Amino acid sequence: MMNKNKKGFKLFLIFPVIAFGLGTWQVYRYDWKKGLIQRAKDRMEEDPIELSNSFIKNFKGNTLGDLNKYEFRRVHLNGEVIDDQYVLLGPRSIDGILGYYIISPLQLSDGTRILLNRGWSASTSKSNYKIPHAIEELKLIHEKESSSSSSSSSSSILYRSFNILGVISKSKERGSAFTPTNQPDRGQWYSLDVDAMANQLKTEPLMINTLDESEINSKPSSLPNPQFKRFDTDVESSFHNKHMSYIGTWYTLSASLFFIYFKYMRKLPK
Repeated sequence: MMNKNKKGFKLFLIFPVIAFGLGTWQVYRYDWKKGLIQRAKDRMEEDPIELSNSFIKNFKGNTLGDLNKYEFRRVHLNGEVIDDQYVLLGPRSIDGILGYYIISPLQLSDGTRILLNRGWSASTSKSNYKIPHAIEELKLIHEKESSSSSSSSSSSILYRSFNILGVISKSKERGSAFTPTNQPDRGQWYSLDVDAMANQLKTEPLMINTLDESEINSKPSSLPNPQFKRFDTDVESSFHNKHMSYIGTWYTLSASLFFIYFKYMRKLPK
């Protein structure tokens, strides 16, 4: 009977071995993620490139997947930001305050439209915190500008021209197991999905995260631009790098199971 128990308990050895293997796998994943982060840092340090119309045309259609090699490159561009068309990405908490990233179309000189992440804005207390302060401030800007202009020159589309310094965004982010699924038809975007957002706003599937913007031919009567929290240039914050904690978890579990195994086996008669 003892021999049978001893033989059966040897099968228990499978579990610490599996845990050790998973820990080792996380070591490889950690090294891989460190490589991605370093590559992103290197790209951020390179000189900005001019994001011209021809550059974007090269990535139209099915070749846009090649844009991965340009992620985190800084770019210069100018165009017209369409303020009254946007999606809200969030809610995201910064310094304990809920808010949303405001993503609007940017129209270039040839009519090509891409996505522009204007930045993060804290929510108001209205509509269950669904309206960022920046949206209300943008509306005030256009109301003041339209009231100072003749009705014949006003437009139903709210846009302004900007020079922009930004960073080419990654196309998708993986949320946690608890992140809800995006619901575009209800205007609820919990995780970044450039392709789906581009489809919603009728743009090319390319997004720029704004680092700085300056309005072209800004009128003296214009109200100040809303204050956004811009893209965090600490690129490590853009990567979910929890592999070290996973390494510790799996190796600790493996060591604990090995300890239990050998302690039990020593008590069994030979």
